[in-house]
Amino acid sequence: MSYKETINSGLKRGYEVTLESEDLNKNIETKIEEVKKTIKMDGFRPGKVPNNIIMQKHGEAINAEVLNKMINDNVSQIIQEKDYRPVSQPKVDLKDSSKDKDKNQKQVFSVEFELFPEIKLIDFAKIEIESRKVKLEKKEIDKRLDLIAKNQRTYKDEKDDYKSKKEDSVLLDYEGTIDGKNFDGGKAENQTIVIGSGQYLKDLEDGLVGVKKGDNKKIKVKFPEDYNQKDLQNAEAVFECNIKKVSTPQESIVNDEFAKSVGTTDLKDLKSKVESQMQKEYDDLSKSLDKKNLFEKLQETHKFQLPENLIETEFNNLKEKYLHSEQPVSDSHKKEIKDNKLSSENEKKFKEDANSRIQLGLILQEIGKVNSIQVTGDEMNKALYEYAGNFRGQEQKVIDYYKNNQDAAMQFQAPLYENKIVDFILSKVKLKTKELDVDSFIKIYNNVDYDLIKPKAKKTAKKKTPKKKTTSKKK
Repeated sequence: MSYKETINSGLKRGYEVTLESEDLNKNIETKIEEVKKTIKMDGFRPGKVPNNIIMQKHGEAINAEVLNKMINDNVSQIIQEKDYRPVSQPKVDLKDSSKDKDKNQKQVFSVEFELFPEIKLIDFAKIEIESRKVKLEKKEIDKRLDLIAKNQRTYKDEKDDYKSKKEDSVLLDYEGTIDGKNFDGGKAENQTIVIGSGQYLKDLEDGLVGVKKGDNKKIKVKFPEDYNQKDLQNAEAVFECNIKKVSTPQESIVNDEFAKSVGTTDLKDLKSKVESQMQKEYDDLSKSLDKKNLFEKLQETHKFQLPENLIETEFNNLKEKYLHSEQPVSDSHKKEIKDNKLSSENEKKFKEDANSRIQLGLILQEIGKVNSIQVTGDEMNKALYEYAGNFRGQEQKVIDYYKNNQDAAMQFQAPLYENKIVDFILSKVKLKTKELDVDSFIKIYNNVDYDLIKPKAKKTAKKKTPKKKTTSKKK
């Protein structure tokens, strides 16, 4: 093999490689001897089929396999000799074969690839991050207890002449029609709807205000334009409702008896568990803010050239996801989806996002590499078993899926690896912690452009409660 450099610009490298006829012929002969052992042909003993006959029948496949292997081996040799780190699979372009001065056949191909940039990591001890920690007050814990009590409320059946109002529970049968015709999912019996809960269509819930046991009421309902069933979007329906019972909510008193009903020993034990749970929620959110601030610092302090191919790939991924979204967020988004084209504003934004993501990803990857950070098998298994616990009764299926699917396992491992790198860096930086009350923390948190949500109340109860059938709005 001989080669010459054709591209040396930034992170891009290119070479023209010549495979000499002598090497080609030698490798083809070796391959023929290899396949000869397994070829069976009438009139010849095993292993005795002549080379020219083998080439007549299998020459094209043998030449292709030999050439492909020689290309891969020679590209690998160049990369090893130059001590390169390509960011992706090298691009190979096969040229037409030619003959040298002695009329021997030779093969020429070109190869191009981009390299990982050299990243000089700064001393993490020079990074300073202001961390906010929530100091929980008694009133915040009491608010959470009240919310838990509200979520655990019971309902009292009312008299036949009682008329329903907001927050009441209505037991009913309903049947919906569109232009006089039934539609899929539009009929239900013994359905319970809490008025104003937002679990059903708003028009249907609002129409149940003022009904009493034994009423038969027709309620006009318009399905929203973003309804999860496309054939019902913007449709106008009529629901005929037969009211079977109306019940009013009964406020739970937060005491020892209530604490026992939700699976704790007494009120003191319930308060302790709620406090621990809330503190963990806010600590997790605080760490998320630390992580965002850390990422900004890392990007500010590490400047280097970015591989164009990685940026282009990331940009195309963002673009495709946006243009194929099933839930457009605005009229302009709908138009972009229809036209299958980004607006100039979004094209610029996605290119900036792609640059930012690739820069940060390369920094974190370099930190992990230099410091030999890895996700151990035990850490992976622990996280997987914890995740599988969210799928009650299906735990083993979830575990088997990730253990038998390499791509899925890598996707699952990626955030674990990132978090481990983040924990490593945060252990080195100057972390100045400032205590805040809940309201002050939430104000700061809500002003941060970050894809997170405020902590929500979680039930501490071990008592079984009915599960929702779906996360989408019901009819």
